[in-house]
Amino acid sequence: MERDITVGEALNIIEINEERQTRLNKMFGLTHNARLEPAKHGLLRATQGAPYPEESQYRPFESLIEAYVEFSGDESVRYFGKNMRAIQVSGLMTFEVALANVCNRLLLKDFATNYRWNDVVTSITSPKDFRPNMRTRLLYTPDIPDLTEDQHYPEVEPPTPDDESLTYSINQKAGQISFTRRVVLNDDIGVIQRKVEQLGRAAWRTLAKRVWNLLITNATYGVDGIAIFDAGHGNTGTAALSAAALTAARNAMFAQTEPGSTEILGLGGGPLLLAVPIGLEATALGLNEAEYLDSNFTPNPWRYRFGRNGENIFANPLFTDTNDWYLFDLSGNIGIIEVGFLNGAQNPQFIQSSPTGTDSSFWQDRTVYKMRHEYECAIVDYRAAYKSIVP
Repeated sequence: MERDITVGEALNIIEINEERQTRLNKMFGLTHNARLEPAKHGLLRATQGAPYPEESQYRPFESLIEAYVEFSGDESVRYFGKNMRAIQVSGLMTFEVALANVCNRLLLKDFATNYRWNDVVTSITSPKDFRPNMRTRLLYTPDIPDLTEDQHYPEVEPPTPDDESLTYSINQKAGQISFTRRVVLNDDIGVIQRKVEQLGRAAWRTLAKRVWNLLITNATYGVDGIAIFDAGHGNTGTAALSAAALTAARNAMFAQTEPGSTEILGLGGGPLLLAVPIGLEATALGLNEAEYLDSNFTPNPWRYRFGRNGENIFANPLFTDTNDWYLFDLSGNIGIIEVGFLNGAQNPQFIQSSPTGTDSSFWQDRTVYKMRHEYECAIVDYRAAYKSIVP
């Protein structure tokens, strides 16, 4: 039963929570605050923030037991998983909640393992619920007309009222992990770290597959009901990777027209991303580095087009076909894939499960954490993407 807090406790409660959380973070090797900052196309990225207060002020806990007892006051570790608070002061953080914060920080730390899915994602949205989300794009608007003296301004509108639209609904990915009382008693920090890191990698790999599989499986483009890469879309070929094939791909991309018109978009100016299976990586790097194409000293038009060090050549571990390759215009002038994260929560989240009379945290000596990641992705345009499907 919780008691009312005094004025002095109210003044100190934030500082106490910060100190204990910082000491627990340090014990897990986290030395800086995490900060989320905007990246391209509306994505967020985790960066290193300010360092924690000096060691002399907030030393790390020496063991999980020390941390648990400090948070809970349960010196015999009898009530692990029951959200005990030291001296039962309302507002003080529990060990289970603080550990959930550590888990979320460890997830952010593993953000870099993303299979470069964010390169082909050109827009991010934040749907508020699980109902279908409609995306509508206005079609081609004709050239602006001349205006003679004292003439009314003419209405400028597309020649057709049929705009392009598609819909998608948020999908929920979820699971749970738990840590037992024995983990605390054995001071098994490594078990917690490995579980969280493995789950974090699985979460990002699952999201990456969700994005890339739209392209790998040649999913249907929701606007016209045709596969993304199709002769009717003018964005596919059959040539093996070569300088000539890359030029043909860029020319096809350049020739794409605005929806509803024959006005050429002129795509392919870049930056460009060349995505290949691992077996084609050496070929791709060679095309990017060679000064000449042959012994006749024919200049290589693709030299350094993917970066001085091939930064924009990606050997995608999700590709199973050994011959197919992809070219993408990453300028953002035309969208490729949109990802919607429910309420803007881009990162997977750990949530500490409250004990009840029916769950395992009540009947067993363990604390249970739910992890959820709620999102969906959809192709919003095919014009900035090209695939060579090599027989």
